[in-house]
Order: sequence, then C-alpha cells, then structure tokens
Amino acid sequence: MRFKMRFKGWFVFLLIMAFLLTSCSGNRTPNTETTDFYTGSEGVRMQIENGAPPPRIYYYQDIGSKDYNKFDLAVDIHNVGASWTKGGIYISGYDPSLINIEGINIPKTKGGFFSYCSGGIDFNKLVSLKHLFAQISCMFPDGSGFDAGASGEGGSAGVSKLLNLLGLCHGETCPEINLNYDWTTGSFSVDLSDFSFDVLRNGRALMILLDQIKFDRFNGKQFFLAPDNYDYPGGESTVISFPGEVKSWPTGLDHTDVSFLFTTCYAYTTYATPTVCIDPDPFSQNEKACYAGQIDMKSTQGAPVAITSISQENSPKSVIFTIQVRNVGPGKVINPLHLELCSPYYPGRLGLEDLDVVFVGDIRMSGSDKRLRCSPDNNAIRLRDGRGQITCTYDLEYATAKSAYKAPLIIELWYGYSETQRRDVRIKRAS
Repeated sequence: MRFKMRFKGWFVFLLIMAFLLTSCSGNRTPNTETTDFYTGSEGVRMQIENGAPPPRIYYYQDIGSKDYNKFDLAVDIHNVGASWTKGGIYISGYDPSLINIEGINIPKTKGGFFSYCSGGIDFNKLVSLKHLFAQISCMFPDGSGFDAGASGEGGSAGVSKLLNLLGLCHGETCPEINLNYDWTTGSFSVDLSDFSFDVLRNGRALMILLDQIKFDRFNGKQFFLAPDNYDYPGGESTVISFPGEVKSWPTGLDHTDVSFLFTTCYAYTTYATPTVCIDPDPFSQNEKACYAGQIDMKSTQGAPVAITSISQENSPKSVIFTIQVRNVGPGKVINPLHLELCSPYYPGRLGLEDLDVVFVGDIRMSGSDKRLRCSPDNNAIRLRDGRGQITCTYDLEYATAKSAYKAPLIIELWYGYSETQRRDVRIKRAS
C-alpha cells in the first residue's frame, strides 16, 4: 500500500513537471492581453542559416557535373520590432572572378546601373494619406511607365496592393485609387480623404512614401515584413537564399579563404506615446493635476533607435518639448530617402551626409490633426556619437483652459538602418 501511494505521488509530480516544461518551451504565440510590444532595441533580426554557406566548399574541376561546385547562402530575416519594414539583403566580400552568385551582376567597368530613387518630404503637409501620396517624387519621375489618359489621370493597382499588404484594406474591399499626374511638374496627387494619418502609424506612412525604392535595383533581394504587434504577434519572417557556384580556379592554388559579408538595409520607425503635462497657467500656485518636468523613458520602444527622454517647458501660450534620441542597436542609421545607396554595389558611396539622419515623421498631441512645430524645420535629427535631439513646440489649442492636465504626446521617428554580419569559408580544390 505504501509503495502504491509513493508511486502515485511520484506520478503526479512528474505529470506536473511535464506540464510546466511543455508550457515554458516551444514557439508560443504571445498573449496579446499581457504582452508589451513596444519594447526592445531590435528591428529586423538577421541570422545566417547553419550550413549556408558551409564552413568548407570543394572545387571539382575534372568532373562532369557542375553541381558539386554549387552551394547556398541563406539568411533568416525576422521583424522582431514594432514597425512595418521594407528592406533588402546584399552579399559581398567575395572575388567575383572566382565565385558567381545568382542574381548578382557586377559590371567590370563604371556604370551598368541606373540612378537610385530619392525623394523629398514636406513634413508640415503630412496630415493624411492624400497629402502623403502628393509627395511621392520617385514614382515614375519622368512619366514613363505610367498608364495615363489624355487628361493625365490613371489608376494605380499597385497602390491598392500596397494598402492591402499594410492591412489598411482587405482584398476586394481595397478602394479604387486614382492618381493624378501633372506632366508639367512631374508630380502625383490623390484624392483619398477617407484615410487619416492615425491609420498610417507604425511605419505604414513611411512604407507608402518609399514604395518606389527598390532594393533589388543594385544586386539586393527585397523583403517586406509586418511588425510584432497586436495584429501579427511574434512578427513576420522569411528566408532569403542566394545560390552560389565556384566557377573557376587558378592554377597552382590549393585553397583560399573567402569572407562573405551579409548586409541588411531597411526602413524602420520608432513609435512612442509618452504622457506629458499641459499647463496653460504654469505660474499659478493652485493645486494641479500634474507638473511639467523631464520624462525619462524607462525602456526602448521596439526599435533600434529609441526616444530616451523628453523635457518640457510650459508657457501660457505654448509648450516646448526637447526630445532626446539614441541609436541603441548595433548597426548604422541611414537617411531613409537614400536607402538604395546602402548597397555595396552602388556605383558611388554612402556619404557622411547620408548617415545618422533620423526624421520626426509625426509629432502631435493625441486627438489633434495639427503637427507640432519643430526646429530644425526639416524635422531632421543629426546623430553625433549615436545621440541627437530636436525641439518641438505645441501651441495650446484650448486657450480658455487654465487647469493643468495630462495628455499623450504622439511621436514617430523615421530612419533607415543597416547591419552587416560575416561568414568565413575555406574553398579547397578537390580534383
């Protein structure tokens, strides 16, 4: 009897332990009711697949099939941050006379590519999707490839497809979008008043603005991934592969070491809604619901660029916010409008003026459609040693209110980001 009771106790204990181990392991979908998505300092996580490339590759010269000289380069791309992203993967660092990688064409002389796509943004006009489309300057800049009638109007199925990808509409519910093309100025406009800027957060607006940037234009492979948020818990991921082949071998060479560089370049955003104190009567001695001061952000916001603190100064007519940002990831910050220059095959170079540029894509008080005024007025933050700041002013909208109150401040930063990983491989002649 004692043996049975002891056996029963051990059985219950093992059953409980098995349940605990099962519940604590595996790739579980996060509970959206308890998970904080706007945390962490990563955006796109890049991981080189094991065995792709293998640590050693053999070259067979005197053999009928060339399949023995082939290998794969593969990268797992996972959007673990809180922003939509569009980007590309590039492979470089190898000798193109020795190795051929499918899809990578390296001209032997200057040229061989056409110019990259670069646009401009007037942030003071970014109020709705209508204004956003009106600023697309890279879309068919010379009018070529745009199916327009004599009146200069045409439809754009590609825009509807992009809205579908961004979750702004679904399938047949996507609206018919007519773009108006001005042949004189070479610019587009669109009448889509049903969408407000609120639905374009978490990188959607930036993805639309950069729609015509093509990361495969300079030997890259493009990806477009949803964020880790309430709609896509865990974030979206994909595997991108580059088939390779050892195509030639110099006489007298027994082996050689090759370094493959894997570079990812992508557009990303940082979104935060800190609670600030709006005090229209800052010098009053009356009891207040809140007091203006410095807000230290206690965590990062699910992105490689973080808002670290916000200090504010109140006056009877306005509130001045000084916002501190920092690059908290391991990579480089790039002007998002010049992301195509990130390619190691671009026939030029990524200049200092293109690095460490972060834009304030949106900043406004919650519930307001009016952007705050920022200095500098191009809404650009230049990072130095990974840190930067910008000053923005909120003109009080409720002039008769004299009581201090708390309110969310909506901030979205726009930038490009790049990281590089290295994999060393030895290639040995086998025959």
